[in-house]
Amino acid sequence: MKIAESTAVVRQFHKFLSLAENGESIRIRKHGRAVARLMPDADFMSGDEFAALFSNYKADDLDKAAADEVEHNIVAMKKHLREKNLAH
Repeated sequence: MKIAESTAVVRQFHKFLSLAENGESIRIRKHGRAVARLMPDADFMSGDEFAALFSNYKADDLDKAAADEVEHNIVAMKKHLREKNLAH
């Protein structure tokens, strides 16, 4: 990801738009703080298309273990955030 100051993006928007068009993401900063991103657009498939693509897929043990690990990490992150919010 490229990083650019907002003034440069304003002055050379066509350049940054071309970068995004060619797959590059640009983090835009204002006074040194990230405020926005310019990213390539992507067409996503519908939920029905996605379901059809994976309709015959059978999860194996590795898939199940990965899903369990993701779930465990989400629960831990939520707990950490709740504790952090209660501390403030």
